[in-house]
Amino acid sequence: MNADSPDVVVRADRLTAEKSVFTAGRPVLDEVTAVRVLAAHGVLDPEQVLDPRLTVVDESRRCRCLIVRLADAGWVVKQGTSAETQETLDREAEVYRVLRGSSFAPYLPRFSAFDDHTGLLVTEFVDGQAPRDAHIADPARRPATAVGIGAALARLHTVDGDGGLPVQQPPPILRCGHPTLDSIEFHSPASLEVVRTIQSSPALSELLDGVHDQWTADAMGHGDLRGDNILIRPSGEPVFIDWEMGGPGDRRWDIAGLLTERIVWWLTDPDAWVPMEGQVTANAAAAEGLREIRGFAHAFLGSYVVTYAGELDLAKAGLTDLMRWCGARLVQFAVEQTHQRSVPLATSRQLLQMAANFHTTPGVAARTFFGLAIDDGDR
Repeated sequence: MNADSPDVVVRADRLTAEKSVFTAGRPVLDEVTAVRVLAAHGVLDPEQVLDPRLTVVDESRRCRCLIVRLADAGWVVKQGTSAETQETLDREAEVYRVLRGSSFAPYLPRFSAFDDHTGLLVTEFVDGQAPRDAHIADPARRPATAVGIGAALARLHTVDGDGGLPVQQPPPILRCGHPTLDSIEFHSPASLEVVRTIQSSPALSELLDGVHDQWTADAMGHGDLRGDNILIRPSGEPVFIDWEMGGPGDRRWDIAGLLTERIVWWLTDPDAWVPMEGQVTANAAAAEGLREIRGFAHAFLGSYVVTYAGELDLAKAGLTDLMRWCGARLVQFAVEQTHQRSVPLATSRQLLQMAANFHTTPGVAARTFFGLAIDDGDR
């Protein structure tokens, strides 16, 4: 294909020629292609392809992502839109191949197919609720949901071997206090202000450098575990999704992400996080929020430790310096809130201050936020 041809228009990494669109050297996934792929792999039979109830919805973000639904069944068809996103999608497909034969398989979307030629990944569409939505919708099920997530994560972390998957490197956020010229190009003004705050804070700099130096790829991990990447089936069983960063990593990164995300919810949307009847004071709402965070921490972490270590003994679970890892995840959430902003949000500043406190007084942080008696060496 010649870019000088009048039939071709070049836009970023896409080429449009007549009615065909190419991304990263492959035809771009569209609604018709998604259905054809499902039929070619035997997921849909000819009668289902013609069923008027068949729908296709575009949910694309970083990758092309189409949701195909038919009655109660559904499938996700994904394709990378650049060399980088296609590489992460290839990795996700490898993670599914490794884990679908393990004890963790019940907590995965059912894997249907991956086509190396077209770069298309097909998995089950899980019709479930995100943990935050489930938390708000059914307060009575909150402990059971937390227990289920903790047990599932422990089973992931005890999967034997690495299946040949590449090792997760320490997340880039741990080096955000030492930005490169290339990385600065992609920072918003608000992100740069947060980076300057980290650089000027000995506590935050020590926190991130310390977690980076502790990073040990000792277990199969998700790599980007948070509520957005978990769905709760109607049966109550959790399903972990979006495995682009999966592979051997440090267990503490996964655990800390789920613990600290509750703090972020509490700060950014307290009314949804702690729905209360009638008029209440800010102090009462804050106290109720802390009780909810502690309740989740006890149920989630207790279930994880029992499943992982065989008994309720945090020391035997080997989660050294867990509170400082929670501090690092708070920094990550603070930075994520600055994307495409000119000035950091107030909650970003609050999260950074909390992160510094998690580093300098981890025992106090453990008791205050999670109701845990952990002596991690307060200063």
